[in-house]
This record gives sequence, C-alpha cells and structure tokens, in this order.
Amino acid sequence: MINTVYELITDVMAKQYPDRVAFRYVAADGKTVVEKTYAQYVQDIRRAVTYFKENIPDIKGKRVGIMSRNCYEYGVNSFGAILAGAVVVTINQKKTWPELEYELGQVEPALILNDGIDYGCRAQLEAAYGPLLRPMDCYRDSTPGELTNCVDHDGLMMLMFTSGTTGRSKGVMLSEKNFFSVMRAHTQIGEHMMAYKHEPDLVMSQYTVLPMFHLGAFIDLFSTTVMGWPLNLGNDIRNFYRDIQKMPSQIMSVVPMIMNALHKDVMRGHRDRLGDLWVPIGSSAMFDPQVLLDMVHNGMFVIQCYGATETCGAGIINFAQDEKHIGAVGQGSAYMDYKIEPDGELCMRGTPIMLGYYKDPEATAAVIDKDGWFHTGDIARLEEDSYMYLTGRKKNLIILDSGENITPEELEGLVEKCPAVQECIVKEMGKKIGAVVYCPQDKQQTVQEHITEMNRTLPLYKRIGVVEFSAEPLPRNATGKLLR
Repeated sequence: MINTVYELITDVMAKQYPDRVAFRYVAADGKTVVEKTYAQYVQDIRRAVTYFKENIPDIKGKRVGIMSRNCYEYGVNSFGAILAGAVVVTINQKKTWPELEYELGQVEPALILNDGIDYGCRAQLEAAYGPLLRPMDCYRDSTPGELTNCVDHDGLMMLMFTSGTTGRSKGVMLSEKNFFSVMRAHTQIGEHMMAYKHEPDLVMSQYTVLPMFHLGAFIDLFSTTVMGWPLNLGNDIRNFYRDIQKMPSQIMSVVPMIMNALHKDVMRGHRDRLGDLWVPIGSSAMFDPQVLLDMVHNGMFVIQCYGATETCGAGIINFAQDEKHIGAVGQGSAYMDYKIEPDGELCMRGTPIMLGYYKDPEATAAVIDKDGWFHTGDIARLEEDSYMYLTGRKKNLIILDSGENITPEELEGLVEKCPAVQECIVKEMGKKIGAVVYCPQDKQQTVQEHITEMNRTLPLYKRIGVVEFSAEPLPRNATGKLLR
C-alpha cells in the first residue's frame, strides 16, 4: 500500500493508470463531457508545483487557500501545493464574510485560489485579499516541474475547517500520515463492491456533488486514485439528474438529505433517473434504517461510513445489508481502538486522529485526552454481535428536571415517519420537549395528529409538548446538517 502523496502521483497516477480517466465533468455549455486522464492530471500537478514555488517565496509550510466549487483544478492545486511544500486550506466559499474573515485571518494565506464567482461577499474578499487572489487555472502556462517527496509525513499537510452546528468553526490539522492511514479502509470498500458483483477487476466511477471543502468529498481525491477509478464531478445539486445521465456513475457519497431524495426516486419507480448508480455511501450523520432497507430491497448496495473531519473520515464502516444490522454504523476496524464511556460517548484512538485544532490547544485538549482518545460527542451502544449503533449527539441531549435524558434524534425519527413532514428539529422549549416542523401549511393538522398519536406510545417524560411550524425550510450548515 502506498504511503505518500509523492507515491500516489509518481507511481499510481503516472505508472499504474496513466491512460485511465481520472476526472469527468460537464463543460460550461451544459452538454459536453470533458475527460482528463491520469497522465494529463500528473502534468498539470507538475505545472502547479512550478507555479507555487515561483509565486510563494520560502514556500515550506505556507498556507494556500482554496475557495471554489468542485472542479478539476481543485485536485490539481491541492496536490500541486502539497508537493511544492505548502499547506492546503480548504475553505467554504459560501460562508458569510465574518466567518470567512475569521478563518482567513487564522491561517494567514500566502495565496487564495478561487473560481471568481461572487457567493455574496466578493467585494469584501477583494478589498481584504485582492493581491493574493488567483484563478483556479493559474498554473496553466507554467512549465511542468520535477516532483520531490518534500512532505513531512507526520506534520501539517492540510487544514480543513469544521462546519459545526454551533459556535465558531475550528481548523482541523491533518497530516499525510492521517490520510494514508485510512486508505486501506477505502480499498476495502472497493473490494466489497467487487465481491458483490463477482468482478475482481471491476472499475467504477464515483460521482461527487458534496463540496470539496467537506472531507467526505476531498478524500475522494485520494481514494479514487488509489483504485485507479474516475471521479465524476458535480458542483450544483440542481444539475444532479443531468450529471448522472451524462457521466454514468456507480458510486456516490451522500448525506441524509441526498439519500432521502434518492429513496423517493427508487420508491416511486423512477430508478431509471439515477442512471447506473447502485452504491450510495452514507456519511456525516444518522440515517433512517427503513430508508436504507428499502434501497437494498430495490437493488442498491448501501454502505455507511462513520467518522469525522477530526478522524480524517476514519471510524466504522457498515457493509451489512440485512434488516437486523442495517441501522448500525458497523463493526470496528483493525486500525482503530474504540471504547464507550459510562455516559455513552463513543471514543476512538488510532493513527487517523487529527494533529489537533489549529492555534487552539484548549479546544484540542477538550476532545483528545491525555491517553490519545478522541471523544466523538456521539452517544453509542455496542450490541453483543459487535455492531455499534448511534443514538444521538451528546451536546444535543435534553436533560429534564427529573434527571431523564432525551435523545432528540430518536424523537425526530418518529416525527418524520409522518409523510407530510419535510424536516424537523426536536429541542427543549421552556422546560418542555418541543418540535419545529417544516411542512406544507395544509398538512399541519395532519402532522399535529401524528404527533398526538405518537405521544400515546411514549413514556410521559418523552412526549412532545410543544409543536411549532415553519413556513420555510429549516436552516442547515454547508454540509446539509440541520442547525439547532
């Protein structure tokens, strides 16, 4: 197994798979599909190395920010900056200016690569960082440079800001060692697909519309390359059906919002709209087991990956397709240690765990204890057959005056069984358990009746006492998680 970015590019891309397609994307005309081979990819990475070395004096350890929608150049610049000696910083270009100002101020970038699109604060960005802004294809006219293995394997290679649902984002420091320690898990995913199809030489295409500033998408730059598979790029969920037809894709990483949309297509008899897609890989959150089971019964191979930015995406993988276990996050892996604290919190330890939070030792110490255990903040239970199940987030727990603990995610799942409910959040409201529900106005009475019937099946302390309705979709963060 390869262990460095240098090997990934000079061995895997350049020698093993030079003629295979590395990327596909739909051109600006909305019709033409552009393909880039691994050989072309390597040459552009070499050009990017030259560009960064020529434009950033004493580049070692300097930060290069990337603010862009998904594109081929995202991969080129990421690997180019890394092999030039810089630290890559992925930034959510759709954040508010105060959020961007804070993050950019933290990292003090030497350059900021961007797609030139105004996401709402272009004027402020240009006023504050105009001389540092560069287009995503800035390397295009550079001469391909020689590649050297200049990366400190255990040192800081990239910064990725968390998209937390509360408080300020934190810069997660990740090393080359972090990324390559999880690659074995990703190749195992590929091996399970090959075994499922009984095709040991299977080559599959992965579609990604999750933004590259999200680890679940960024790590695809590594994992698809290790397998020698193409990465089909989407940059707008509104173009999903167009993209999936023009760029046949078998695999797709999804969050619950996307999984639920795929589920609706499948259950309504519109699976043909999904093209060749048959492997949805769930990440980032808890999924409705019935939704997953429905997908399996309709020919999908559902995989769940549990992890966090702080664990470089590593954690637990669930390949089970049966009713008993599909609601689990899976069984533990050989490269991580696991334990469940007395309060139910899941902790993990191993080489994928981050170096820490950038310039924030106190926040680091709050989640990584002196023995190296990362405290996930997730409440979990372990069954006798070694399958792990998540029940909620520790910080979301509602602690009643009676001392009872309520997991809001459990109640949200029950509320969402009403077909009229589009989104909901359960939280404490004036010492009562309350629900905020987004649904059509003419369905509010239906939802209220559903909750009334639901309450009759629950212990008194778990019953929802307040229901509020929203006329607008509930607010979400950049990765689709509902804000509480």
